[in-house]
Amino acid sequence: MEDTIFVLAAHVFLKTSDYLLCLDALARLLGPVRLQYLLLLLAFVRAAHYWTETHPEIALEGDIHRLLATHEALADCILNDPEARDRISQSLLDELPALRLKADKAIGLLAAIVDSSDDAIVSKTLDGVITSWNAGAERLFGYTASEAVAQHISLIIPLNRRDEETVIIDRIKRGERIEHFDTVRIRKDKTPLDISLTISPLRDGSGKIIGASKIARDITQRKRIERELRESEERYRTLADALDTQVQFRTRELERRNSELRELSGRLMESQDVERRHIARELHDSAGQTLAALGMSLAQLAQDAKNNPAQAQGIADAESLVQHLSREIRTTSYLLHPPLLDESGLSSALNWYVQGLKERSGLDVDLRIPEKFDRLPADMELVIFRIVQESLTNVHRHSGSKSASIRVAREADKIIVEVQDHGRGMPPEKLVQIQSQGSGVGISGMRERLRHFSGELVVESNGTGTKVVATLLSKAFPPEGQVVVGQGREIT
Repeated sequence: MEDTIFVLAAHVFLKTSDYLLCLDALARLLGPVRLQYLLLLLAFVRAAHYWTETHPEIALEGDIHRLLATHEALADCILNDPEARDRISQSLLDELPALRLKADKAIGLLAAIVDSSDDAIVSKTLDGVITSWNAGAERLFGYTASEAVAQHISLIIPLNRRDEETVIIDRIKRGERIEHFDTVRIRKDKTPLDISLTISPLRDGSGKIIGASKIARDITQRKRIERELRESEERYRTLADALDTQVQFRTRELERRNSELRELSGRLMESQDVERRHIARELHDSAGQTLAALGMSLAQLAQDAKNNPAQAQGIADAESLVQHLSREIRTTSYLLHPPLLDESGLSSALNWYVQGLKERSGLDVDLRIPEKFDRLPADMELVIFRIVQESLTNVHRHSGSKSASIRVAREADKIIVEVQDHGRGMPPEKLVQIQSQGSGVGISGMRERLRHFSGELVVESNGTGTKVVATLLSKAFPPEGQVVVGQGREIT
């Protein structure tokens, strides 16, 4: 850049054929004010060259440097020394009036812009003394220009922010520009004012930093909105925390109540099983014995009535009814609580149940269970039996299937029970209801029974049938080969 300016200035200095083009280029590069200084300097150099050439005894000493220091001194020296002028120097000087008019217009326009700005525009020395104060500053801070100019900038700085000024001046001295620095200042009426500052170094003609220019913008409205937003966010955060706490409390309460309900449900099922066992025994022991005695009495009456065919036929019919009722009571008793489950184990109980269901309903059931299926804890065997019983009851009542298969398998830490039919399957909405844990009493009962063994129930269904898979998890399995002796008594 310096080389370019030097070349252009040389054309102007020597008044070459490219003089006007170079002068126009310098105007665009330097602006009207700096170009005015350059033309004066060139004219001065020509004048100095004349005097030193005409009078060799004159030396360029400190007085020449002092002339260069100010625009006015330099202009006076050149303009008032007609003897030192030549044609080119005069031509250079002839450019000054138009150039100065242009510069004055530019300066005037800049001053108008500064004065009409809504922002406060303030300049100060490096010592902090205010040197200019526009109308925007008067409106913003409340001080008139006459009250503020020549005062220290601390006039508008709160005591607790005086350190900011030291930091700002240090950065300005390093030639740094500070943009959008949010801070607080004090108005004339002592009220605080939120502002955003943009601060730039001020330089003299030689480029030396002599002060700072500040543009201050009122951000009170923005700060108020930010504070309101923060307060709103804080309120929402507090509300959210309160809601979260409430939700956690409600969740714990719901979990506690669900736990209580599960515990109650477990106790009810346990009570139900105990009552079933009791009713089964009462039916077998009491009603069964009564029917046995009645059968014996009818047999005796039949013996005595051999000579009375009509009476003998009636007694025979009564005997048949008693035998049928006895079988029904025995079946009901076994369904309530199969004695084989206590005495022989799960495999025997399931085989007895499947055979009886086939005889009563005609449902063809394929039972696959290992021949040497070791005994399990009594409560676990009862759960498995009830799951198979409930599943086959559903197959018989709802599936329309003529056959079903049962698979019971034992692994290291779990028992898997599968019951599958080949019927019409479940309606999609019913399957969705079951899979979402919202099902009828039978499925819910199976899930509750499995819950005590950390088990799960999976139901799958389509147009070719339904499969129920129950998995029981437990670390309470007895080792392979160890027999768990039943705790019930034999019912014959």
